[in-house]
This record gives sequence, structure tokens and C-alpha cells, in this order.
Amino acid sequence: MSDIAILQQLGMIIAGAAILALAAQTLRIPSIVGYILAGLVLGPLLGLIEVGGTLDIVAEVGIILLLFLVGLELSLEKIRDVGKVAVLAGVSQIVLTGLSVAAISFLFGRSPGEILFFGIALTFSSTVVVVKLLDRLRALDAPHGRVAVGILLIQDLVVVLVLTIVSGLSGGEELETAALVRDLGLAFAGTGVLLLGAIVAARWVLPPLFRWIEGSPETELIWSLSWCFILVLAAYYMNLSVELGAFVAGVTIAQLPQAHDLRRRVHPLTNLFVAVFFVTLGLQMELGAAVDAWPFVLALTVFSLLVKPPLIAHLVRAFGRGPRLAMRSGVTLGQTSEFSLILATLALGNQLIGPDVLSIVAAVALLTMGISSLSVSNGSKVVDWIIAKGLLRVMAGADWDSETEPTESSERPAPPIIVIGMNALGRGIVNRLTDLGESVVAVDTDPAKLRGLSARTLVGNAEYQTVLEETGLPDARLIVSTLQIEDVNRLIAFQAESFGVPAVIHAFSDRSTTAPEDSVRFLLDSRDAGIREMTERIRDFGGFRP
Repeated sequence: MSDIAILQQLGMIIAGAAILALAAQTLRIPSIVGYILAGLVLGPLLGLIEVGGTLDIVAEVGIILLLFLVGLELSLEKIRDVGKVAVLAGVSQIVLTGLSVAAISFLFGRSPGEILFFGIALTFSSTVVVVKLLDRLRALDAPHGRVAVGILLIQDLVVVLVLTIVSGLSGGEELETAALVRDLGLAFAGTGVLLLGAIVAARWVLPPLFRWIEGSPETELIWSLSWCFILVLAAYYMNLSVELGAFVAGVTIAQLPQAHDLRRRVHPLTNLFVAVFFVTLGLQMELGAAVDAWPFVLALTVFSLLVKPPLIAHLVRAFGRGPRLAMRSGVTLGQTSEFSLILATLALGNQLIGPDVLSIVAAVALLTMGISSLSVSNGSKVVDWIIAKGLLRVMAGADWDSETEPTESSERPAPPIIVIGMNALGRGIVNRLTDLGESVVAVDTDPAKLRGLSARTLVGNAEYQTVLEETGLPDARLIVSTLQIEDVNRLIAFQAESFGVPAVIHAFSDRSTTAPEDSVRFLLDSRDAGIREMTERIRDFGGFRP
């Protein structure tokens, strides 16, 4: 294929993904659905693009970056905070869902290999879709959001085991038992070596390296991506899946203090390659195979949307959480995962399944992601309707009508005061406000400047809206910038004004006093006021005194 042909195909893929993603956003459904539909249009329907060559490589990079990003979410702190409910409910859900899907597959006359594959692949819920929806609804810290994300983290850990098994298998010819045991043994041994090397690096190699380049976000990004592809190559040479190497690389980077900022920087790059991957997945779909198997597709879709949510709700309820919270957690997880598609692609490459199985999995993913996104976005109304119809009593008895969980609003933390820039002035203000009992979020691009603060800290560049939103700016009582960068201060003031949050800006020069009055309500002049006096003035201005 010529270079211009490759560029033409990539151009059509990106343009198609952009158009269908915009349509998906208008319909309030996940962009992944739009990407797969774009592939269907460009491939099976119009025949404009065929998968192969360079497109396969770009799509593979998309999977690698997606698994790297998922791994970046798995810090040890998050794993510890998952809680007993998420662990027990997550493991139980995987087992029960897998057996249920396998039973449905058996009833529809699928082969033993396909029954096993469907039972494994369709048990997971979508981390990407759920986290994005909860973030958009600002419900990641809500009780049902924390339970749902905890279950997703358990599922992600199980994915590592599944990737190890799939990477150790290959189809095409019948394998003898001895050969199968040997291949799986080598796969698990290789995974053990990879994990051991990653643990050693995370403990003794990566921390000093990243401390050496603190304050250079661009270099940190390049180094993290380099580490990702080092483990990808290591996995490849040990005959493991490269996706496993990317996932382990992400988990090791997640233990570093720079992980939050790196996630934000990797995400835009990941979006591009992930879009290409899901478009190429749509290109590989055999639309006729999915249509021919429509009763099976419908049965799996109904199970994911209508049976899986109450199953998860029952498990969450059984392990001690309230009925309403349990049902909202179940509704949130009622879809097929992007990991189902990744596993299908990997299994197809290893000749473990045929293209028709990939098409069925993709069709179920399209339907469940699209429909469940609507139910998640209206989760409270859906649960109210379920309770009003008495469906919870039908499923589990009258005690489901009693609400024992605290309301979500009662568990939300107090709106914070955000302080940006941990120079001497910023650190002094943070320490003083914290001593006075205020809820404070301290932000800086340099992790070293955040060490030793008793407030909540966040590594990030305040020029990015995503960083400001992660601090809790939409709900903040006040935002303070001690930076001596006028353009950034003006941007912070603009963002604060857009959310209706009063801003306090460090006036380090005469030009700073020209900031718009609508966005900056108060100016700090470090030449005329000490930290203690400024802190008292901030508290007086915001009306925060008890």
C-alpha cells in the first residue's frame, strides 16, 4: 500500500470517527459506539477501507495505550480503598455472570470453545464508559459511584489473568493436553517474571528517575510512554500479549506521585489511537453474521441490560449496602466492556474464535453501551421507577423498599478552597487555612513543592480545564492563585467566573491590577501584607468564619 493510500485511509477513519462521535454525543451515548458505527459504514456498508498493514499497527497502538491508561488508574491506594463490598460483589458477579452467559450460549447451540469465550468476555462492564458517564454526572465520589468503580477495578485485575491465559493459547490445530499445559505454564511464568521486574522497577528504579525530572511535565510524559513500550517489548519477547505489558506498565507508573498529571496528558493521545482501534474493529465486523445470529445477540443484550443490573444489585445488597445504592450500582454496570472487544480481537488473532464471534460481541457491545448510557445518565429516575412499580419487592422481598444508606449529599465533602502555586506564599496560605480547619486543595506542577502539606494535593497544570475541574472548582467556595504568571492567572480567573466561583489573584505587579473586576473579586499584594493577614482577609472575604 502506498504512503498516500495510508494517509487517505487514516484521514477517512478520523473524519468518520469525528462525525459519528459527534452524532453519538448529540444522542448522549458513548463515543465508542460512534467509532464502531463509523467502521461499519466505511467497511462492510460502503467498502471504502479494508483492514490490514499499517492500520493494524495503529489499532494495536490504540489497544496498548488504552490498557496503559487503565493501568494508570490502579494505584495501590485505590486498590486498598476498594473495600470488602466491591471485592466480594465483584468476584461473585464475574463468576455468576460468566456462568449465566455460558448457559445462554449453550442453549443457542454454540460450540464448547465459543461457550467458554462468551462466558469470559461478556462478564465485564465498561470501565471507559462508566467512568466517563459518572464523571460527566459528577458522581464518581457518590456512594453508588464508588461501589461501581470498585467493582470495575476488581474486573480490571481479573482481565490481567484472562490476558495471560489468552496469550498462552493458539488455535488452528488441535492442541494436546501436554502442549496446552506447557503453553499456559510458560505464559504464567513469563507473567511472573514481568510482574517481578515491574515491582522492582516501581520500588527502586522509577521513583528516583522521575524525581530527577520533576518540574518537566513533557519529559515525564515521554519517559512514562518509554516505560510503557519497554514492557510491551518485554511481553512480546516472552510470547505474552503486548496488552498485558502495557497494563503492567500503567500500574507501576500509577504508584508515582506524578500519576494524576500523567493520566491527563496520556488521555488525549490515547483518544486518537483508541478511535482508530474501534473504527478498525467495526471494519472487521461481518454484519451478516451478526444479523443471522440476531436471536442470540438479542438474548445477550437483554441479559446485560435487564438481568445483570439486578444481579449486581443483589450482590451489593447481600454484602451490606442499602437497597437504593445497590440498585443504582447495578444500573451503572449494565453493559458490555471494551475489554470484551479487546479480548475478541486478541482471540481472533490467535485463531481461537472466528470473525462471526467477533461480530456478535461487537453487536452486543454496541447495543448495551448505547442503551445503558441512557439508563446511567438517568439512574435516579430509573431506580425511582423500579421502586414505584414494586419490582424490587418482586425480586427480593419487602426490605428492598427500606433505605438504610446515607443520602449522597450527606457524604459529599465540604466545598474546598483551591490554592494554586506552591511557592512560599502559596504554601503559607495552605498551611494557615488548614490550621484554621478549612478544606483545602493545593495544586502545583512540581510534586516536590506539594510534599509535607497537610491539605489534599494535586499535581497538575492549572492552564488545563480538566485539572481545575478535578480540584472541585465547579463546587469550590473560592480559588486562590499565588502564581506569578499573568496569562495563567487570567485564565484561572476566567474559569472561576464561568463556574461562578470568586477568585483571589496574586498581584505581583502593577499590570496584575488590571484583571477584570467580574472575574477577580480580590487581589493579594505580597508586598503589603503578610501570609497571616492575607489568610484572615481571604476568610473574611469568603464568609468562612464559623
